[in-house]
Amino acid sequence: MFHRLTLFLLASSSVFGAGLSLDEGRKLWAMIPPQIVPGASIDGLIDKQLAEKKLVPNAAASRSALVRRLYLDLTGLPPTDMADKSDLADVVDALLKSPHFGERWGRHWLDIARYADSNGRDRNVMNYHAWRYRDYVIASLNADKPYDVFIQEQIAGDLMPTQDTLQRNERLTATAFLALGAKAFEESKQDLFHMDVVDEQIEMIGRGVLGLSVACARCHDHKFDPIPTADYYAIAGILRSTQPLYGHGPRGIKATMFHHTDFHPLGDEGAQKLAPAALAYFTKLDADILTMQTARSSRYGVWRRVNDAKRLVESSSGEAKTKAEADLKAIEAQIADWDVKIKKLEADVEALKITPPPQPAWTMGARDRSEIMDCRIHIRGETTTLGDTVPRGFLQVISLPGVKPPAKTQSGRLELAQWLTHRGNPLTARVMVNRVWQKLFGRALVTTPDDFGVNSAKPSHPELLDYLAVRFMEQGWSVKKLIREIVLSKAYQRSTDQSVKATQSDPDNIWLWRMSPRPVEVEVLRDSILALSGQLDPYPPQKQFLERFHPQKDAELFTFTPFLTADAIVDHHRSVYLPIVRGTLPEMFPLFNFAPPERPMAQREESIVPAQSLFLMNNAWVLEQARHTATRLLSDTTIADDSKRLDRLYERAFFRAPTPAEQSRALAYLKTSGPETAWTSLCQTVIASAEFRVVR
Repeated sequence: MFHRLTLFLLASSSVFGAGLSLDEGRKLWAMIPPQIVPGASIDGLIDKQLAEKKLVPNAAASRSALVRRLYLDLTGLPPTDMADKSDLADVVDALLKSPHFGERWGRHWLDIARYADSNGRDRNVMNYHAWRYRDYVIASLNADKPYDVFIQEQIAGDLMPTQDTLQRNERLTATAFLALGAKAFEESKQDLFHMDVVDEQIEMIGRGVLGLSVACARCHDHKFDPIPTADYYAIAGILRSTQPLYGHGPRGIKATMFHHTDFHPLGDEGAQKLAPAALAYFTKLDADILTMQTARSSRYGVWRRVNDAKRLVESSSGEAKTKAEADLKAIEAQIADWDVKIKKLEADVEALKITPPPQPAWTMGARDRSEIMDCRIHIRGETTTLGDTVPRGFLQVISLPGVKPPAKTQSGRLELAQWLTHRGNPLTARVMVNRVWQKLFGRALVTTPDDFGVNSAKPSHPELLDYLAVRFMEQGWSVKKLIREIVLSKAYQRSTDQSVKATQSDPDNIWLWRMSPRPVEVEVLRDSILALSGQLDPYPPQKQFLERFHPQKDAELFTFTPFLTADAIVDHHRSVYLPIVRGTLPEMFPLFNFAPPERPMAQREESIVPAQSLFLMNNAWVLEQARHTATRLLSDTTIADDSKRLDRLYERAFFRAPTPAEQSRALAYLKTSGPETAWTSLCQTVIASAEFRVVR
């Protein structure tokens, strides 16, 4: 209500004018299709602007610094072999082929997809099969699935043709993109619930794929961008004709009071036959549990009359007492009768629980509703104040020749997906390459990566942005080819050294005369600590988080209490596989600027606060990993002495040898106490150091 009231007040204010007209909007830089300057290249375009600004670029970084940079950027894990002298291009190719590439870059997309293993909000129930979507994203990045196909599958995978069962399962799973958002399950108004879900989906597609705040047009024409309210409801009609499938629970048990759905069944034809029987079974189980709970409530209602009846017996005499005694016996008989009924119902429920039919694998996802409908404009966003009906469609400001309108017999998601990824769409490729650049350089070419509208930052290198976007599409929307070209450029390989003159002219390094040092994300920090201590399990978990952290109790589905506490999330797998429970993130995550899973986030916040240093100094988990690191060094019989141990520690932590001064100080410190204590303290110092937490 507050959100809608705020938007209404903004709409009524004379401070804000109307957004651009459609004709004006088509002249906006971001709405003009990208074009390549003949003979352009990444370094050529950057060097041209450096020359114009009279800035001298840095030389290349040292090999060890570059290798560490590449490993952390492409796989999120530190390098280990300083003896490897392979050509840098070969190093890049090996990292792009590594299964850890998808884990690293898949996490970037999960920030956009607001991935979480629970719903959040009023009833924080589990997203039981969300992990399949996470694994789909990781596998897609590892396979270098074309980005246009990647987007199409997430919007309309269930409507796309498939070659076999494997591809069908993959595309059904991809549509969980539309189902993962937080929902107000306690909302009793069905229309409002559905429109809030649609609004969240429009926000995600708008900002996540197009880099536009389309959802701002829910209550009024967009105040800045060329997006009339009618366009919002044209897309809303497509998504209102779509049913997100977030399911009942791990085994079909209803976890919410309202708004139940089921899941997509996965598998071959046999699995499709199993699904109706499984859902029928869970429907009966739900009904039996409800009957049992109703019976318990009825028994309780009768039991509450017992004390009153007993007092009446004690305080009465004569005929009144006789009647009171008869009433008491009748009540006690009713209770005994309910006891028998409840015992029978409990036995039936338990018997049903232990005899489930064979089930298919399930996944969250989306499918078309049985009723396909155009949407009426909701005046000021209110579901009770309706205006004209708007045909399902897309943003008018991006009018593409040859794009089909939504089919009458389907929701229109397939046509929406094709419109989003059309070669003529000026935004989709630009938005993606801008984000890839931001992940590799720490600063995007357009520093508002989820807003390419009127209020966006202007691109620092517009010709470079267009070059990357066109190359991206020409090379089959290949993310790996895009990354490879960028990381093999001179711009990416420059050192982080400071230059007094260049810093005075360009303190923010907008013109890329050097590589800017960047803090690693929390997942990279955690994984690097585990790798240093030798405790990292680099393989995907065989069991999903419910089995690893939380044996499920059906009764907990009906409560508002968190089903998983941060203290319970203890695991040695890579951070991408940790459960993301809205409201209960691992302690380390929010402290080091993890992306909040409530909304799409293209660029995480960066902060340097005392609490981060205090965590690295005092947290029990960090101390434990420091002890493991020390034990690993002290127990290695191939290392002759403390000097060699120190070399090994620096190689693993920083991928370099210690300087003479560092070695002298460390060796002197190691003599101040016993080996285990001294080495543990030294290892913790390394973990807490700025160099360990920074990509240089």
